[in-house]
Amino acid sequence: MKFIVAQVGARRGYAVPAILEKAGMLDRFYTDITGDIGLGAVFSSAAVSPLVGKSARRLGARQVPLNIRAKTRTFPGISLVHALRERMVARDPAAECREGVRFSNALGRAMLRRGFGSATHMYSMLGECGPLFAEGKRRGLVTVSEIYIPLSTERILTEERKKFPGWEFNVPDYAAVCRGFDAEHLLSIDADFAICPSEWVRDDLVQNFGLSGERAAVVPYGVNPELFSVRNEPVRGRILFAGTADLRKGIHYFAMAAEKLVMRGVRCEFLVAGNVERSVTDQEQCRHLKFLGRVPRVKIRGEFAVADVLVLPSLAEGSAETTYEALACGVPVVTTPEAGSVVRDGIDGRIVPSRDPEALANAIAEIVEDRQKRERMSRAARDRAHDYTWERYGERLLAALRQKFEDRP
Repeated sequence: MKFIVAQVGARRGYAVPAILEKAGMLDRFYTDITGDIGLGAVFSSAAVSPLVGKSARRLGARQVPLNIRAKTRTFPGISLVHALRERMVARDPAAECREGVRFSNALGRAMLRRGFGSATHMYSMLGECGPLFAEGKRRGLVTVSEIYIPLSTERILTEERKKFPGWEFNVPDYAAVCRGFDAEHLLSIDADFAICPSEWVRDDLVQNFGLSGERAAVVPYGVNPELFSVRNEPVRGRILFAGTADLRKGIHYFAMAAEKLVMRGVRCEFLVAGNVERSVTDQEQCRHLKFLGRVPRVKIRGEFAVADVLVLPSLAEGSAETTYEALACGVPVVTTPEAGSVVRDGIDGRIVPSRDPEALANAIAEIVEDRQKRERMSRAARDRAHDYTWERYGERLLAALRQKFEDRP
């Protein structure tokens, strides 16, 4: 097997192409722009500029692993034009969505002009770079798509927004936006094989999109082993929500659970680390939450170090990486099946039904008030995380691909 990997952004630090290269299975890697190759490296050097410093620093963090640099091809011109167009439509979500689809297709066409080399397989992320993926399939390459979020997500959120009007504004109709790109857009469900980060994602594909179970494999994500060095010294009742504070991640149910705990007299502090809109912070139900805003990745460790419990009552995730990070730091996790986590109910945290603030409040109180149980869960959390490092992720990914494509008759 020889793979072309095509992806937008530095998802998981370019883990997939690096893993395939180490196994001798990478033909070439296509991505949009990096901070250490070509024009991207020039732009990232402007990190001290008052005009583009913030953007340049973010780009500079995109460092391609050394083992794949020679096989990496970037498209900085298309990427920089996209960045400018995004700024022009920054206050129009529908226009932003259209620009995102246009950008992905433009990248796919540019990648297609670079060719397929000697590749036999293609690996892409949830329909990104569609023209390349479609042409590769037409030419007979075996196509693999990573479905990093359930395909039912928009349906779930559409229903939730009807129940909770006013929590999110200016949400575009994604189906309508993408309709004009049907000629170029290839649905990920058309891939020969799907890599899913959790059973929840695979089950969604099988039950709601007609994918046969044989065409999908579950490969959970990993965690940076550096997090094992974080010493968790919890502040009792310090409850952390880490992630974008929106309906998809269940911020409204966290707010309802906090209100219930306050009414019961359970002493807790409810912290939210992540991007948040005023439409959320202004909700009366959120009056017990303390919004920290976006906390940089290098500083989130400090929050994990003092957190008593991590809470993520999500409605739709692929496999929330913040849950892996909490486990590695020894923080018990309260979450839902839809978060796609590797948390074990009653061992290193609690799995509660989604959309159930009463169950969420009960699980939080259970851990906060029983300190011996909390300590047992903390130890179990670290043990659990050791089986989900990025090294183990690589082993599982290669095993899934080899079992599907090398071991078949």
